Amino acid sequence: MKLDKLKEIASKVLDVGKQSLKISTEKYNANKEQVDKAITKQDVRDIIKLGVIYKAKDTGHSRGRARKQQEQKKLKRKKGPGKKKGTPKARNKQNPHNLKIRGLKKRLRELKKEDKLKEKKYSKLYLMIKGNYFRGKKHLEQHINGEKNE
Repeated sequence: MKLDKLKEIASKVLDVGKQSLKISTEKYNANKEQVDKAITKQDVRDIIKLGVIYKAKDTGHSRGRARKQQEQKKLKRKKGPGKKKGTPKARNKQNPHNLKIRGLKKRLRELKKEDKLKEKKYSKLYLMIKGNYFRGKKHLEQHINGEKNE
């Protein structure tokens, strides 16, 4: 049987394309008589078992370039304006509003532990923080101390 026809049948048996099949020259020369006589699919299966025809290994995607780029990024390269997509707010991992609110609530708890606030005042201030009344910790402190707020 001609080798191209043999590969065609083998591709159907192995369920791969003809391009991904290889023929081992040494094993072909050793089993030339059996290969030439092969007609049926079973004959082709026997040839595959002998290792005359085999499926080539899949070539994966190389990570070489990706590794090189990671190394550069570790050195703070490739982070200029041309590489940035999205607004600065979109690129933030944490929502700045949440960070502000957490900081204010933490400060409020500290003041309560220090007995600088009564329960009723604490609850009122807590709700004010929730309503985004304060600009920051300093503003909260000014409000508690009764200083004039701007």
